[in-house]
Amino acid sequence: MAFKILTTTSSFGKVDSKPLDLLKNAGFEVVLNPHGRKLTIDESKELMAGFDGLIAGTEKLNQEVLSSAPQLKYLCRLGAGMDSVDFDAANSLNIKVENTPSAHIDGVAELTLGGILSCLRGIASSHSNVVSGEWKKPMGTLLRGKTLGIIGMGQVGKRLVELTKPFDLQVLAFDLNPDPVYAEANNVIISSMNEIAEKCDIVSLHIPFSAGSKNLIDQEFLSKAKPNLMVVNASRGGLIDENALYHFLQQNDSASAYLDTFEEEPYQGKLCELSNCTLTPHIGSYAREVRINMEMEAAQNVINFFSK
Repeated sequence: MAFKILTTTSSFGKVDSKPLDLLKNAGFEVVLNPHGRKLTIDESKELMAGFDGLIAGTEKLNQEVLSSAPQLKYLCRLGAGMDSVDFDAANSLNIKVENTPSAHIDGVAELTLGGILSCLRGIASSHSNVVSGEWKKPMGTLLRGKTLGIIGMGQVGKRLVELTKPFDLQVLAFDLNPDPVYAEANNVIISSMNEIAEKCDIVSLHIPFSAGSKNLIDQEFLSKAKPNLMVVNASRGGLIDENALYHFLQQNDSASAYLDTFEEEPYQGKLCELSNCTLTPHIGSYAREVRINMEMEAAQNVINFFSK
């Protein structure tokens, strides 16, 4: 009897059928997300019963959801972030949990750089103006020579350092476990959160969400910042106090923000009202090459687990 695998990401196998073919050719029965979007808790509970394995998106996988799938033996989160998974619940139910920790790196780092450049030159807002019939020319600024603060010097943070080297930036970095060897080799200044708040022109977040990192960028942080600060988050939702950011951007016309992730998704909050805030719908991994690599890695993880 074939093992049954549920994929709950909204686009598994759509960019390329190779991940699906890999699973099917290995003898697995694969069922795709019928809703084509992030699942609610009730939808997850309704779908998951009867499956042996799960390739998951960003939906919440708590005790309530995981308990609704008594046959589930294996869970692979498509991507690096694991804050949606209740590990205690998974352990108590003997469910093995893995992720795909590396395939997203280039996609997120390149999107971050794109968001920075768009904010500096008003690319997104200029597009909106042109298509609405307004011929406005925003006076932007250059990236070259700016001070960039990176919060979280993991794989994506380090890739962003590499991508921005041609722009002659001063780079400050905060990490709970700093890498002084890497920092020295790449002219990165290991800094405190206060130093980043006070000195940086651009602050980019590259950390996982946790209780300790919730609202890391808050009113206190923003009160120390330059009035033209740019805040960038293509990492995880919940790292920024969105209400505090709204007031900061509203009060400082020269400030800006680029957000790809939000505390509640789909996002429909007050930041949508601001012309100095650019928003995208969590597309960090939505590059063709990235999606294929992530899905192939997840499919191979499934095969490896059930082949033991």
